[in-house]
Amino acid sequence: MSRAKAKGKIKEWLRHYVIAELLGTLIALAFAWATYAHTHSYAAAAGAGFVGEGIGFYGYFITTELWKHGLRTQGVPFHKRLAIIFTSSSTNLLVEFAPAELFDNIFIRPFAMYLAPQYIKPYALGFIAGKFIADILFYTFAILGYETRKRWLKH
Repeated sequence: MSRAKAKGKIKEWLRHYVIAELLGTLIALAFAWATYAHTHSYAAAAGAGFVGEGIGFYGYFITTELWKHGLRTQGVPFHKRLAIIFTSSSTNLLVEFAPAELFDNIFIRPFAMYLAPQYIKPYALGFIAGKFIADILFYTFAILGYETRKRWLKH
């Protein structure tokens, strides 16, 4: 791959993921920090951060997918439109994120977000470090899913 094409791909991936990542990070940090402040439990804070990140990140992608397919099907009768919007959106999201989520949720993220704050202080910095470590692996798989989706799914 040429240097220019690689730069173009990186820009495309950043445009696709950066807003969702920022929302996920902000909500994860808020949930984790609030939970840690009340419980002083790394495990509880990691769990809360994990949930908060999912709400922010996937909330963004679900909303944008539904919106995009809703705009494309404006002239379609309501009952057919709902079916098209739901199937197109869910298929796109599953292809792009299911493999990344399985690997990330089972093997990487919970451990990284639990362990890093115990070694990196203050808590917020350790939490972000653990999240960043997990994100590197997650995005490796998500980008593969995104490129597969673009190539094989035309909706």
